[in-house]
Amino acid sequence: MKIVKWIAIFVLIFSLQGCFEFENVNFKGIESVKLPKMDDKEILVDLSFKLENPNNFNIKLKPSQIDVFVSDKKMGTVHLDKKIVFKKKKENVYSTQIKVKLEDGAFYSLFKLVTKDEIPVRFKGKIKGSVFGISKKIDIDQVKNFSGKDLNFLKKS
Repeated sequence: MKIVKWIAIFVLIFSLQGCFEFENVNFKGIESVKLPKMDDKEILVDLSFKLENPNNFNIKLKPSQIDVFVSDKKMGTVHLDKKIVFKKKKENVYSTQIKVKLEDGAFYSLFKLVTKDEIPVRFKGKIKGSVFGISKKIDIDQVKNFSGKDLNFLKKS
């Protein structure tokens, strides 16, 4: 479950960096994560998170997608299909659904990683954001290391 949370966090936080001259938004934490659909082709993630926008303007995160690689193998693509508006000068809980479209065999490849101590996960793509109607695409290319224990959400209980 932890890797799903980090994917969502990367999509949201990195999408907001470098868009415009503004104070960084403050990620306050995950409120809830639900996986309404999980199969070998797609994982749907219902995510609620708390975020503070200290700026004097709303920030819009537009539909975007980011590719996810594990050990240089593309595992899938994270899609944010609906825009999210972070309200100015406010701390709010925001909810969204993120779709992770998996490459063929990726779901089963994740099971092999459960015993690994360190798994390098690379997030690469473009995120779209806007302020005052001015849109900008931001290139994302970040690597985060996870433990195989973070893949516990794959275990059926």
